[in-house]
Amino acid sequence: MPVVDNTASSQGSSLDTSRQKSSIPIAASELPKHQQSGSDVWVYPSEQQFYNAMKRKGWDPNEQDMSKVVSIHNTVNERAWQHILAWEALHACECQQPKLKRFQGKPNEFSPKARLLNLLGFKLPFDRHDWVVDRCGK
Repeated sequence: MPVVDNTASSQGSSLDTSRQKSSIPIAASELPKHQQSGSDVWVYPSEQQFYNAMKRKGWDPNEQDMSKVVSIHNTVNERAWQHILAWEALHACECQQPKLKRFQGKPNEFSPKARLLNLLGFKLPFDRHDWVVDRCGK
């Protein structure tokens, strides 16, 4: 399914619409609209898609920051996947090649740790996502 990278009406300049492939293997039977069918890995959003998503979620992103924001987003996801693989190595007898089935956004649901840290004066997370891993069909 094609992804539309429409420029937001409030935008002053155009943003990059190219996307990068991740190293994260995909195991979704029903792909979200923003993913390319036929790909064996998840594909990161373009600067324009990220900008549009932030606007849709009520944020006020700066167009000039989008290349850095997307770069940080992609790096954080790659590192998170490496942590997941380290955890999944404990289950290697069940599955040696886990794949990411889906991300589940929970922007208004905070973990107990996040709530505790917030009570101690830290800011709440920007956006929470739970990662659902497919252990060879399980």
